[in-house]
Parts: sequence; structure tokens; C-alpha cells
Amino acid sequence: MNRIAYSAALLLLSGLPARAGQITFVYPQEGASIPAVPKTFIFGNISPSTAAFAINGEKIAVHSNGGFIAYLPVAPGDFIFTGTLEDGATAQRLLKVRQPAEAAPSTGALRVELTSYASDSEVFAGDYLKITAAGTPSREAVCSLEGVFKDLPMAEMPQGSGRYYASYRVKDSDTGPGGELAVRFKAGLFAHGAAARSRGKIKVLKQPVLVETSTDTVILKNAADGGYMMFLSKGIKLVSNGRSNGLRRVFLSNNEAGWVDDSKVQAVPGAQFPFSYGSETGAIRFRKTDFGSAASVTLYDRLPYTAEVMPWGLRVTLYYANLHTNTVVYDSADTLVKNVAFRQAAYNKVELDFETEPGAFWGYNISYPGSSRTLQVELRARPKAALTWPKPLSGLTVVLDPGHSPYLKCDNNSRPPLRDIRYSALQASARCSLDGAVGPMETFEVNVNLAIALKLKEKLLDLGAQVRLTRSGDENVDLADRPKLAKELGGDLFLSIHNNAIGDGEDPFALPRGFSIYHYQRHSGALAAAVHRSYLKNIELPDEGLRYGDFLVARMTWMPAVLIENAYMILPRQEEQLNTPAFQEELSGAIAEGVLEFLDVPARTASAKKGKQ
Repeated sequence: MNRIAYSAALLLLSGLPARAGQITFVYPQEGASIPAVPKTFIFGNISPSTAAFAINGEKIAVHSNGGFIAYLPVAPGDFIFTGTLEDGATAQRLLKVRQPAEAAPSTGALRVELTSYASDSEVFAGDYLKITAAGTPSREAVCSLEGVFKDLPMAEMPQGSGRYYASYRVKDSDTGPGGELAVRFKAGLFAHGAAARSRGKIKVLKQPVLVETSTDTVILKNAADGGYMMFLSKGIKLVSNGRSNGLRRVFLSNNEAGWVDDSKVQAVPGAQFPFSYGSETGAIRFRKTDFGSAASVTLYDRLPYTAEVMPWGLRVTLYYANLHTNTVVYDSADTLVKNVAFRQAAYNKVELDFETEPGAFWGYNISYPGSSRTLQVELRARPKAALTWPKPLSGLTVVLDPGHSPYLKCDNNSRPPLRDIRYSALQASARCSLDGAVGPMETFEVNVNLAIALKLKEKLLDLGAQVRLTRSGDENVDLADRPKLAKELGGDLFLSIHNNAIGDGEDPFALPRGFSIYHYQRHSGALAAAVHRSYLKNIELPDEGLRYGDFLVARMTWMPAVLIENAYMILPRQEEQLNTPAFQEELSGAIAEGVLEFLDVPARTASAKKGKQ
């Protein structure tokens, strides 16, 4: 008998009570800071699982394996969740709940502060300056901009709130260079007011500024707080006519503008205004490729562009472009592109339409190769899969992406592996973040994602596909590298495997939670829809729908790509299911069935099934 067994036997013989129960809080981390919310969720596990359990006096339901999740009230400041079991065992979890915004006091010394223009800004004639301030309520506030306007009245809205607003439209006649914005309270003859100045300066532009992207994968947004509009490589010229809060406004055409991170662009040396910046389009030449077709569009500078998949092919829109294409050279061996049409769609804007046969177009890639100013448009033809049993996916390469990283990311630049981590013991003060979700039983999403992907790999191999994985174990593959890797691996389809969670303060019981399927590109929609239909038929979890999702791995253009959220790691029952090989088989089988439907593979006949046996 070993020492542990011997000690246990002595304990039983002595008649002493058995070991006390145990409570393990997993999430949020000890000392974690959460938003100013009235309630939040907390989860973890207890032992024994049959024990009566309460948190802060409220009875908590516990799953059969001991896992629990609860949605409970919190209060601002340091807040403690205290868990108790019926045998008297306790555990605590400290959270730091951020304070809600406080109303300005109505008594005491006068105070005012500017809440806008905290960084340097640039404005153009016709722009509106939107000036905000906060301070003592019920005062008469005015604001001024050096050399532009003085003592512009500010309105308090709502009355008595201490929040003050004003707007000013920049005029052509404004000649001052601008400077610091100031706000003050007016005071009587013998009274003292309060005043404040902006941390940033406001410059009134007299002419646009020519800048160019200084790095690859620069994002242009359709508004300062809007969605993605373009993804630009290094060296692309942009005309800027405004700057605010670290973003530059980009003039594209008479009725189109975008916003780019100011740190991602640099001024073009020697650019003189006034000028009409742009480039003419020259000859377009096609050549057949192993993947389909490639078009070279002659330009005289690197212009910004957008691309849109259409039912008939691909539309590329060039900005700062003037149409002057007199020659198109087709490749007689090219069977994908049937025609290219082009037009001057508006001032500074040219549209190029690459027309293909219905159903023939599979994906695309657009670039300026090397230091070239010639735009390269690569178009993919539908891959030639066998589509017949017993190996209907022969000829197809599928890239599987088990989402997230098996390492923590810490502020000290260390990357400790999750296999060495007990997450419930990791304090927020360690300043380490988890890539992905964790469950009440301390299951890491990253491991479940890989388990499902490996089972899916076997199913796809059995169907004849070539299968590649972005990671097959504990490799650390950065998120931005996964789409690039999928292209390098020769992928025809990209499937990113994930499991879900929710944000702090959300109610986990507010609605049924289960699976959801995401796509971004138009040519990925049919694949997402087919996988979603298969989940509806095969997976007995709530349906959270077919969705558009602006995720990096779903934005791939070179091949149809989807992101699959199978279930919720944070829900005890679903976490338990995800850990079972049988449920992993169901999920991988549903994905494989969706792929077959997307490719229009005919149903397997009884004779084909018998032949396999």
C-alpha cells in the first residue's frame, strides 16, 4: 500500500469527516477589471458535483460534471464573489468593476475641460468642428480657435448636465493657420471663470496633402469609426484633406472618402499643390495560369483600389484614375475570362469588369508585384474535383484552421504554453491574455478546435481530398499569417474551426446559444450556407444563424472561406459535449457533409456504400 492510500485508510478508520468540498473559480481572473455593468457572469467548477452551491447567497445550478456558470449582480469598485458549499467550504474571487461616469457636481469650485481634440487635427473648408466640454453645470460657456473664431457660444445639453457642445463650419475665408482650441466660462465683473485648452492643435488646411502607405496591409475605413473599405499594400498614394484622432481622411472621388491610421502613411517628398493627382490606365494583357487567368493593368503609379465579386465575375475599381486603355490582349489559351469591360465611372474613378462564365469564378488576388506599378489581377477558376464516389473530393485541397494559439501572450513578451498553465490560478496582475476561450472545467478552446480539425481531416482524406492544417499541434501561428499560409499550401477551400464565448457583462441565458457559421466574401456565401444547412440537420444545438462576419480569416479572397463557431465553451453542458470524441465526430461529419453539398456532389448510391464496405 502506498503512502497516499495508507493515509486515506487511517482517515476512514479514525471516523473523521471526509475531505471538504472544493470550489474553483475559472473566469473572470482574480483581480480582473470589467466594465461598469450591473451584472456579469462567472464560471468554474465544484466538487462534489452534487453539493448544494451558492454564490453571494444565491443558489447556483451545477452541471453533472461539476461545472457551473452564473449571472449575478456586481457593484462598482472592488467586488468579491463568495462561493459556499453545504459542508462549509468557501472560495472567493475579487473583481474590479469600473466606476460609471459621474455627473458633474453642482457645487464647489468652477471647473471645465475640453473633451474633444485631444490630438493634433487638420481640417478643410466645409468641415465642421465639433467641440465638446464638460464641467460645472448651468454656466455660460464659449470656445475659441486661434485666428479662426472667438467666443463661439456653447449649448448645455441637457440643461444642468454640465455637458457643453458647439459646432463651427470652416469657411474658405478662414485665413488663420489655426492652433489651440480654448473653452471658458463667462463670469461677471468681479467673478472668476474657469478655462481649459485642448491638448492637440487644429490646423486649417489650404490644400490637400499627398501621402503614401508606409507598410503592407494598410486598412482604409469608410468612416473614422466605420467598417473596412480597402486593404492596401506599401507605396500606394492617397490624397488627404483632413486629420483627427490619429486618423487621416482620404479624398477618393467627389462623393467618396475613407479614413486611414496616420501612423501607416507618410508624406510624399516634393509633392506640390495645386495639382490633379492621378494616373491613366494603359494596356490590359491576359495570360493563362495554373489557377485560371491573370491580367496585367498598366498604370503609372500605385493607385488605391477596391474589388467586388459579382454574379458574372469580378469588378475592380481604381481611384485617382483616368481611363485611357486603348489595347486589350487576350490569351487564346485562357478559358476563364470571357471579356473585360471598362468605363470612367465618375471623376477620378475607373471600373474594370472581368467577366467569366456563371459558376466558373472561384476567387481572386490583386497586387502590385515587387516594386512594379502594374496592377496584377489574378482570377481563379473552379478547381476540378472528381465529384464521383468513392473519392468525390479527389483533386481538391482543403486547408483546415484550428483557431487560436496554444500560448498565452504576456505583457513582458513571454509566451508560456497553455499546457503548463492552470488558468484558474492565473491572476489578472500577471498581465497575460488567453487567445481563445476557456470553459468551466478549464478546457481550452484551442485544444478542442484542434481535436475537431483532426477528425475532420480524416473524413476529408477518406473522401479523396488533400488536407493541410495551419497548425497540427502546439505550433504558434499568428492570426495574420493564417490566410497567407492557406494560399501557400495550395488551398481550394478554407475552414476555420472555433468555439464561442461572450463578453463580460453579457447574460449567458438571454437567448439560446449554439452554433453559427460566418462568411465575408460573396464567393464564400454558398459554402457557408451549405455548412449551415448541414448543422441544422445534424447538430442538436440551438441555431444562431448563417452570418456575415468581418473576421480576418473569413476575408480571404483567393478561395471560399468560412469560420465555424461550433458551440459555447463557457456553457457547462456544451463544454462537456465538446470534450467527447462522439460529439467531435458529429461536428466534423456535419462540416464534411456541408462541403459535399457545396460542391454539388451527388448522393451516395446504395451500391457505392456497399462497395466501400
